[in-house]
Amino acid sequence: MKSEATEEPEAEVELASRSDIGQVRQANEDSCDIFVREDGTTLLVVADGMGGHRGGATASRTAVETIGELFVSESSGRFAERLGGAIEIANTRIFELARTDPDLEGMGTTLVVFLMDERRRGTVAHVGDSRAYRYRQGRLEALTTDHSVVAEMHRRGLISADEAAAHPRRNEILRSVGVLPQVDVEIASVDIAPGDRFVLCSDGLTGMVSDEEIAAVVQAESPDRAVERLIEMANERGGPDNITVQILSIPADASEGDPEATAPVEISEIGIQAIENRRRVRRRNRRLLSGLAIAAVIVGAILVWRGLHPEGSMGPAPSGGPGAAADAIDAADAPRHGIPR
Repeated sequence: MKSEATEEPEAEVELASRSDIGQVRQANEDSCDIFVREDGTTLLVVADGMGGHRGGATASRTAVETIGELFVSESSGRFAERLGGAIEIANTRIFELARTDPDLEGMGTTLVVFLMDERRRGTVAHVGDSRAYRYRQGRLEALTTDHSVVAEMHRRGLISADEAAAHPRRNEILRSVGVLPQVDVEIASVDIAPGDRFVLCSDGLTGMVSDEEIAAVVQAESPDRAVERLIEMANERGGPDNITVQILSIPADASEGDPEATAPVEISEIGIQAIENRRRVRRRNRRLLSGLAIAAVIVGAILVWRGLHPEGSMGPAPSGGPGAAADAIDAADAPRHGIPR
């Protein structure tokens, strides 16, 4: 008797998502969600809001909810063709909310979206500096380019990568969702292969954890554990911003037996040293900027005092003194993300 061949069920895609307030912020202005259809079409969305505690949270939440709502209600499986339009609708909703509520004026959000359709074809769309990566065979590849002042300076060769990492304008973005009546969305097709892992994140992660470290964690851990570990790493280094991470993992094709697909990712001694060098450069630049700001305040106070008392002694220290200098430094160091938070 001849037995019938039975098809093995296709291995399921693994998904993980988490958003964390970090160590410094008073509220979480990031939003994220994952939407999955019965046919396997999957949508990941990460948004990093700006415009104050209420405004930032409202903008990011509205963006995620709007795109998810349109994805779920879409009757056909060709949502990739409508992805840009969905982001434009989210932009309009956020812009109108801000226009009608004075407390939300000027709010906006970054946005990164990854779509995998029922045939496992990928599409990535983004606005701002939230990122998408693809991990494949030991290599982490950026699928997005930051729409930011510093990233543009680096692309034009005006500053180095190390200078970009420590630049005082590194948090200023050139594009956002909801700030203007129209939005410029960057969309690209993405190849998907067995064993690939896709990472979406806000700059609360990439500002504290290097690409090499992200690759090592994503390779070594399950998606759930990788998300947890990456957020832990950002928090261990100060967690100055909200941190959001999502991972979509495509099951590997065991029949291929590709040894490189499971080869461990290691950060070499040279890589570790480069990471530490970048951190030292950032700390040194911050100290230098702080010292210059203090010196400028002191010199300015002395000149004003002498102008008011051209023939008198220096007398007591001008009012404000170190306190005023500290205030000036705090104002200068306050993170800027297109719109002051």
